[in-house]
Amino acid sequence: MPRNLSTLLIILMLVVGPACDWDKSPKTKHPPTEVGLLEDSSCQMDITQATSANTASLYQVKHTNRMSLGFCRSPLWVRIPLDQTPAKGRWVLEVAAPWMDRVDLYLPGPQGGWQKQSTGLEQPLASNRQGVFALKAPADSPRSGYAYLRLQSVLSLNAGLHIWSEDAFEINNSTDTFLYGLLYGVMGAMVLINLLVLLTTRDRAYLMYVLYLLSIMAHQFCLQGQILFLPTWVWPLVPSISLVVSALALLFGAAFCRVFLNTKKNAPLADYLIRGYMAASLGLLVLGLLGQIWWGTWVVHSLALVGPMIGIYAGFMALARGFRPARFYLVAWIVLLFGTMSWGAWSMGGDFLMPLPRSLITVAAALESVLLSLALADRIGMIQRERNVLAQRERRYRQLSTTDELTGLFNSRYFRSKLASEIVHAHELGHPLGLVLLDVDDFKRYNDTYGHTEGDKVLETLGRLLRSAVRPADSPCRYGGDEFAILLPGADNEASRDVCRRISEAMARCVFLPGDGARESVTASLGATQIQPGDDAYSLLKRADRALYQAKDMGKNQTVGLSA
Repeated sequence: MPRNLSTLLIILMLVVGPACDWDKSPKTKHPPTEVGLLEDSSCQMDITQATSANTASLYQVKHTNRMSLGFCRSPLWVRIPLDQTPAKGRWVLEVAAPWMDRVDLYLPGPQGGWQKQSTGLEQPLASNRQGVFALKAPADSPRSGYAYLRLQSVLSLNAGLHIWSEDAFEINNSTDTFLYGLLYGVMGAMVLINLLVLLTTRDRAYLMYVLYLLSIMAHQFCLQGQILFLPTWVWPLVPSISLVVSALALLFGAAFCRVFLNTKKNAPLADYLIRGYMAASLGLLVLGLLGQIWWGTWVVHSLALVGPMIGIYAGFMALARGFRPARFYLVAWIVLLFGTMSWGAWSMGGDFLMPLPRSLITVAAALESVLLSLALADRIGMIQRERNVLAQRERRYRQLSTTDELTGLFNSRYFRSKLASEIVHAHELGHPLGLVLLDVDDFKRYNDTYGHTEGDKVLETLGRLLRSAVRPADSPCRYGGDEFAILLPGADNEASRDVCRRISEAMARCVFLPGDGARESVTASLGATQIQPGDDAYSLLKRADRALYQAKDMGKNQTVGLSA
């Protein structure tokens, strides 16, 4: 694993790790050690019936601060021994479940009867702590006997139950605010960073990631109760809003999986599963919009558990196909799977996960956002490397298509294309343009005497000589078998003569050793010309060719220049 990634993950775990344990401080809170639970299957029980002698024996005593019936429409009565409350001052009962429709606390009155306090989505208090419902008991409330709590929800009927001193409640409230802010800050930073990358790259995977992460953050706001900061008139709509937000998170998560892993290519079977999953997410969206909370709740929990499994399967398939960024992706979805499974078990009343905090799903979501961001960065790096390889291949193929393999000069195809474009350029700007044709003297005799292999050595050497003799802007080309052409943009007669002189002098200094002790020198005839008004490629090339033939007729090893 890269060093910077290891450091990042260590820092992240050091920062968010304590969040998994922030609601377990025995010095600041008083979780009930013994409570009685009673399901009101008739939905008609009032406080008189709940506290009657006939009902007392029906309470199931549990040694836990978790109240749970899983998914249940029946109200839940909780009997709390008051000797478990702080000995002095006001105390606060916290119900850690932002989806409770009704929360009613009954305390024994000083003159007999019951004092009732209520909160919940359908009966909100003017002041509320983030993520939970909290009810403050009077300072003179009794410390013996029982208090009774009635919980009712159309969603999962489970909650964490804590009793705090008033000061400890405020301290814990501040701590929760900071720690949740830290987790949301991590996810928000990932959104901003990848939004900037999206604006730069226009990569659809980044768009899906940003939409997914925004919907995950909104989902966590609903799940952990920060949505209760909205005006109280919105509270009755919270269950529907939660389902809609959950549906969008599942939908965008599946879409991100398809785009990031390219499942259509790398995991075809998973691609079919993901498309079906996206269709189910749209169905969940419809249930949320129609207010079908009960069925929507079952669907969202089922999809939340199945989704990461499909994503992990798709990741393994893509990794098997050689898609290396799937490594980070797999770790991210395994982390989220653990978080969603623990949350799902917590929501459905699973006792084996009761010690885990409800904040674990937010920690998992924050860590997943970082890992997915790293996966995207790895993917971009892979794409960039592939593009570089393709660009190198493209340059190589372009070079092969325009270069003569033996001499390393431009080939005839390039020469004809370059000649046409340089003529147009020269006419438009009024710049001079020179053209030189070169033919090796008696090259057929040399080939017949020493063989084509030695003849190729002559041509190869001539290619090097031409490249060193011309100017940087010139284009030396192999025009035919032993014929060469040199385009001289911006060269007047004097500049053209200088180039021809350097070529002739370089060839005169060159000695070839074809074998059997032989030493051979090779000469060349050159024909040069300048572009004239009205010239096209045909006329300019024809005039240079005529100059070359005159050099041959004059005894070879000559340079002849023609201007008309």
